[in-house]
Amino acid sequence: MVTRWSALGVRGRRRYLSEVPRLGIVSRHGGDTRSAPAPPPVLTGCRILQPPVGVGGMRIGVVHDARARTYTAVLTVQSHAFVLLGADDKHRRVDAWARVLAGLAREGSAVHRVQWVERSLPDDGDAMARYLAEGLTVPRASPAARSYLDLLNRAAPVTERHDVLLAVAVHAGRSRRAIQAAGGGDEGACAVLVRELQSLEAQLRAADITVEGTLAHSALVQVLRQAVDRHPRAVVARQPDHGAAGRQAVASWPWPLASDATWSGYRTDGTCHATYWVSEWPRVDVGPDFLRPLLLQSGARRTVGVTMEPISPSRATREVEQARTADAADTELRRRTGFMVTARRRREQETVAHRETELADGHAQYRFSGYVTVTADTWHELDVAAGRVEQAAGQAHLELRRLYGEQDEAFTWTLPLARGLA
Repeated sequence: MVTRWSALGVRGRRRYLSEVPRLGIVSRHGGDTRSAPAPPPVLTGCRILQPPVGVGGMRIGVVHDARARTYTAVLTVQSHAFVLLGADDKHRRVDAWARVLAGLAREGSAVHRVQWVERSLPDDGDAMARYLAEGLTVPRASPAARSYLDLLNRAAPVTERHDVLLAVAVHAGRSRRAIQAAGGGDEGACAVLVRELQSLEAQLRAADITVEGTLAHSALVQVLRQAVDRHPRAVVARQPDHGAAGRQAVASWPWPLASDATWSGYRTDGTCHATYWVSEWPRVDVGPDFLRPLLLQSGARRTVGVTMEPISPSRATREVEQARTADAADTELRRRTGFMVTARRRREQETVAHRETELADGHAQYRFSGYVTVTADTWHELDVAAGRVEQAAGQAHLELRRLYGEQDEAFTWTLPLARGLA
């Protein structure tokens, strides 16, 4: 890790300055166009496509990662107030989500990775003000109206909103036959991705999860822009475009104009970030809302992302059988040599047995990894916010480890790009 870090410094890859401002804008008939320079080194090969195919007749945006050979689209979803539900309703929702995951891991599925991202963003309170203006039945100058408007103005600096994104990726190599059958190239890959998105949307709605839509090109640009900007000014257009094939996005450059990676953090423009890896998930029995302290009570701007790779039922069964055989051989060897079986070893054996039971019950198996990115205006504020997030993670029975030496790369693992797995 230290060698890699030193090599990046020698090659000048820890600091990035965009060429966008110096390239200028070319005025042409039908609108202005901008050149498309390379993104930051950690995002080399990424470009946002606007394929001719869409979901539900609507245009979407797709991130093509040439290095990873993936095509990724992003859905925005909402669920009802989960923490307010009763225990039975919570377990029912969890079971419904498990069925969605099982559908993505079916034999022959083209889904390479699926990632959920939950992020908190500062909210200026404009939505509440507009709602008040539309529903106001008394004069704005009345004491009641003035009092409510004053309350909204005072609450705006501490108001935040929570976005839930679901990224789905297909792999150009692993889905080669399906992509070629759909026409090949970017268009064929996007067509395969759209088929998976349509199937996923139907499964999510059956699970009582509200699907707001697959992000359009312009909305996808804004989502990525908001991740690198501490104070995003534009509102994400959640609904996909209805426009013609040649329609251009309002904003075309989602990446920072400058970035600088340090050993323990990453700065994009005027915003500071620190990314953690979830090294330990709960080892004790927890409820379905065990992430509540981290997601709702951290008091800091943060992004939580979990990237998952579905494992087909046949492969999962083989792996579990191999693990059971290895466990049996290890237990016999310990018995012969007189070694005791530790409590930790017994727990690992129980985990394998539990996995086998879940597969027999129709549940899917996934390889996954979780990450948390904390964001603030300054390095000092970042340290304070990071401490709050670490404390909230501990209350959720999670162990976080700061990803020293690879903060720039790790930052992209909480972007909705389905990254973070080798």
